[in-house]
Amino acid sequence: SYVGRRARNLLATRDIMQLNNIRDPQSGMDWYAAAGMLYDARKQNVLVEDIPAIPYFENLFPYFTWLGWDTPTQNAYGFVAKIEEGGYDIPDYTFLQSYLDDDGIYPNMFFHPQYAALSTWSTVAYSDYHAATLSVRERFGTSFSLDFNYTFSKSIDNASGLQTSTAYDTAFILNSLRPDDNKSVSDFDMKHIVNMNSLWQLPVGRGHRFLGDATPVVDAFLGGWQLGNIFRWNSGTPVGAPFDGEVWATNWNVMSSGSLTRPLKASPTKSGDYPNFFENPEAAFRSFRHAKPGETGQRNIFRIPSYVALDFQLAKSWALPYAEGHKLQLRWEVFNLTNTQR
Repeated sequence: SYVGRRARNLLATRDIMQLNNIRDPQSGMDWYAAAGMLYDARKQNVLVEDIPAIPYFENLFPYFTWLGWDTPTQNAYGFVAKIEEGGYDIPDYTFLQSYLDDDGIYPNMFFHPQYAALSTWSTVAYSDYHAATLSVRERFGTSFSLDFNYTFSKSIDNASGLQTSTAYDTAFILNSLRPDDNKSVSDFDMKHIVNMNSLWQLPVGRGHRFLGDATPVVDAFLGGWQLGNIFRWNSGTPVGAPFDGEVWATNWNVMSSGSLTRPLKASPTKSGDYPNFFENPEAAFRSFRHAKPGETGQRNIFRIPSYVALDFQLAKSWALPYAEGHKLQLRWEVFNLTNTQR
């Protein structure tokens, strides 16, 4: 069968004081583009005195010259440039916005006068779910039954948190100006789900194949036994890229995630003194870059290992003499019988 769900106007949190992405009417350049040029210059190890004038800073922030350089562009770049390039090495672009804020052609160019960040609930989230399911149920005679279920599915949304989430928790959309940047597979997405359960009434005791004419005493000890199990396996749920190292690229209160610069697969190691999500942590670290101004980063691009569990039960029933159909059952249950750790 097919199962589908399309949901709109769901509750999620967003920063209604998101720092402005102001556009310069003269150059047509916005903050994300201009700050992105600073990001690229830092990555290319450009010296502060060699940074060419960026019209955005020259036009909108002509008074930002008090850090010691000649032009507004040099002062903006000197804030984020590396020390060896002659800068202060503070690649925190929302912090730079706080320095620029009152040195523009108008006051409070980026920040609200009262808030740097304010998370509120809004009906701005959406989700789509599609699944194909297969179910097989079979009863073999009167003693054995089997139930098998398989689901192949995909869930996509731009926020996965519950209404119990806190202000900047899993339900938070990092860039409220570009909420679609948060779109990805849901935090709870499981591509494959298999579950199976069976129940076997052992054919021993009165009325069964073996010892069908047993005396009540024999039947009390050997009859009425049953075995059951529940098996579940599902593919791993998603996990996002690591947070930037003390770099608030887009939101004042929440760090953006990093972005991959080359293909990287999760390869968790569980042995040794230092278990890690990646077999080679150093190579994994070098596979990411910091988020650029305006970017949310990559959400839910990896998967944790799959989950598997086998539960078991052994039960014994006794028919009660005072009323037909009444039974007393003693049950022993074991969860995660194989002690499989994932």
